[in-house]
Amino acid sequence: MEIEIFRKTKKRIEKSFVEKVVRKTLTASGKKAAAFSVSVVFLDKVQIREMNRKYRKIDKATDILSFDYSLGYNKGKGEGELFLCPELIEKSAKENKVSFRKELAFVLSHGVLHLLGFRHGKKMYELQDTVSSKFKYQNAK
Repeated sequence: MEIEIFRKTKKRIEKSFVEKVVRKTLTASGKKAAAFSVSVVFLDKVQIREMNRKYRKIDKATDILSFDYSLGYNKGKGEGELFLCPELIEKSAKENKVSFRKELAFVLSHGVLHLLGFRHGKKMYELQDTVSSKFKYQNAK
């Protein structure tokens, strides 16, 4: 498993936390970690809005964007980039009355599942809930 993290915001997020969420998501999905490779980029609202406008043609900030770079028979094997907006994740955490870390785990697992080939639906949401529930009692930092 290979994870690179790039921070383009002031919010500090530990690599060990990101790795833990990715590992738990892989385990919950039944996928192997060995071939999984992802870059995780933390952006501010302006930057993620620009990316959303450029690549999805949606002129709005979002909490996460995922780009699957797996090709052909490797599609959904877990190679790509995830762009997250901590500012929006923090806002959602407050609205949902959960810690920032729990909400981050929920959103990050969502992106990882997309890289593994999952599409929005009951199974994907159940896996997200399974992963994020592991972080239920951790306080926001």
